[in-house]
Amino acid sequence: MTVAEEEFSKKFDEAATQPKYRGAYDKDDAMVKGMTLVEAKYKDTKIYLLADRAEDRIYSAKFFAYGGKVSVGIGEAICSMIKGLTLDEACSLKGEDIEAYLRDEPEVPSVPESKQKAFANVEELLKVIQEGYPTAKAVAEASASIDKKDIKATSFAELSMAEQAWMGLNKEDQITQINMVLDEKVRPALMSDGGNVEVLDVIDGEKVMIQYQGACGSCGSSLGATLSFMEQALRKDIYNELIVVPNM
Repeated sequence: MTVAEEEFSKKFDEAATQPKYRGAYDKDDAMVKGMTLVEAKYKDTKIYLLADRAEDRIYSAKFFAYGGKVSVGIGEAICSMIKGLTLDEACSLKGEDIEAYLRDEPEVPSVPESKQKAFANVEELLKVIQEGYPTAKAVAEASASIDKKDIKATSFAELSMAEQAWMGLNKEDQITQINMVLDEKVRPALMSDGGNVEVLDVIDGEKVMIQYQGACGSCGSSLGATLSFMEQALRKDIYNELIVVPNM
């Protein structure tokens, strides 16, 4: 294999080494701007986007990628390209569109041939965004309809709305939401120590049944600090009444 075959385009190198869109948006960001927050993860990349509810148009997007240079470059390109597009326009993009965007010259690939397969993940990631948007928009619209004049009433109503939104999801979607939080805030630490955690079930929207894997199965903190941290992360980001129960 020649040196040339291992070269990346200058545009790709810039996207991967100097990303402008790396980061995250949260519910407060969406609320302040009156936007819909959509979070989507596929394999090693997670996208956060804010969309205008009236036009379903993407106001801004950020990302985190855990797969190295190629994943960072692709995540950066996606966020750059979808900004200003409608959800339908953004989700119609293909991996080849992202790859072409990162080229210096139209006829010269942006990455070595051995890295081309990474662009196949783009369509799956955008599919997750498209599937999750209707629910996210419904929650945002419901929250926006609350009377902001009474702060106490607003706080109570928002909590109630969050509960209703969570309970309104089917079990598969609830597990997906839980896995997204675990992927971001819990699993990296577990995996660095040779462990992991699997979500087995969600019972009545409140009891999260898990199975520790690898080193976590024999770790003393799996029933103490680790379990507490996991439960607090899920309560903060999803629903305040969640209880995490390990399968012993």
